[in-house]
Amino acid sequence: MPYALAPQRKKRKAPAFHKLWEPVGKNFPNMPPLNSRGDRPLQMDFEQQLKALVFFHLEEHKSGRHLLQVLQDDDFARQEIA
Repeated sequence: MPYALAPQRKKRKAPAFHKLWEPVGKNFPNMPPLNSRGDRPLQMDFEQQLKALVFFHLEEHKSGRHLLQVLQDDDFARQEIA
């Protein structure tokens, strides 16, 4: 069952996220684009997928559903990733 985030948690910044993303962001223009291997087009581009992965590991989410719940509720996550 999804949990409700505390209002004070929504307003915090994640300096660790930006520190980890900085080297990737500098080298990101040199990376090849991510292509779909199937008939369905990708719903997220490569940059969004990498940001979600970094955020997932920094926040120590328990599951993908938990991450999706946070992406819906947390302003920082919504702004930076989705």
